[in-house]
Amino acid sequence: MLLLKHTRGEHIANTCQQRHAMQAIKTKDVRKSYFTVLALLLFSMLSAQAPPFTSMPDTVFTRVDQMPYFIGCEAFDDATIEKRECSDLELVRFISRYLVYPEKARYGGIEGTVFVSFIIGNNGLVSNLELLKDIGGGCGQAALDVIEEMPLWQPGSHQGKPVRVRMNLPIQFSLKAKWKDDAEPYQLSWGNLRGKKTTKKALLSSLTHQLYVRGPEGSNRYVDEIEFIYEKDDKLFSAASRGNISSELEKIVDKVKHDGTFTIFASVQDNGHFVSVSRSFQVVK
Repeated sequence: MLLLKHTRGEHIANTCQQRHAMQAIKTKDVRKSYFTVLALLLFSMLSAQAPPFTSMPDTVFTRVDQMPYFIGCEAFDDATIEKRECSDLELVRFISRYLVYPEKARYGGIEGTVFVSFIIGNNGLVSNLELLKDIGGGCGQAALDVIEEMPLWQPGSHQGKPVRVRMNLPIQFSLKAKWKDDAEPYQLSWGNLRGKKTTKKALLSSLTHQLYVRGPEGSNRYVDEIEFIYEKDDKLFSAASRGNISSELEKIVDKVKHDGTFTIFASVQDNGHFVSVSRSFQVVK
């Protein structure tokens, strides 16, 4: 059982544009929740023994001597526990990074498990995607999208020869309330920002710095997504980016004037769960 982590870059950009039309309170409510993506990599087994080998190139196996490996584990020997664990972890990281929890599903409170199936060819290419079970709200398409983005795998092999393997992947979409205590042990730091007040000059000078989130034990966490929100009077500007300070985030800083509130949200994962860490600053002269 693998507990995964958050989008494709284009989808994040589209989501950002949609957020601009939402009320400020709705944006905050979304950020007071996080989602976990629970995935089990299931290999369908039609019999207790691996099927007899056939040289037919179109044969699709469901169980072979060596199941495919996700990329990033070439340093490990094949058929070792270490390589299988590495493969599982890299798959977790990939899906977590590129999977989008659709806005319609998030705001509609849609949760459940989507089942997808796909074939890894004897050349490592992913093909023949099928949606076996959908839960609505765009979750099924989101699951297919992330599978389509997968890079080449190390193909599975049977009796020493690369073969085509069909794999089934259930992905569970789950929205859970994130209480304030979840984020309290985490510390967000960016540039020279201190305290609860800042200036536009300080924000601009911080654009060249990396944003960090430290966990309860003091070590840095991988930042999955960053969002800037600037609120003044009845206006709200926001943008999000995948873990770095993008040009879209810079545009939000450019919009900052004297007065108003500037908020930073950083999404990190810990033990498979997303935690949204935030800091708000009153903008002064």
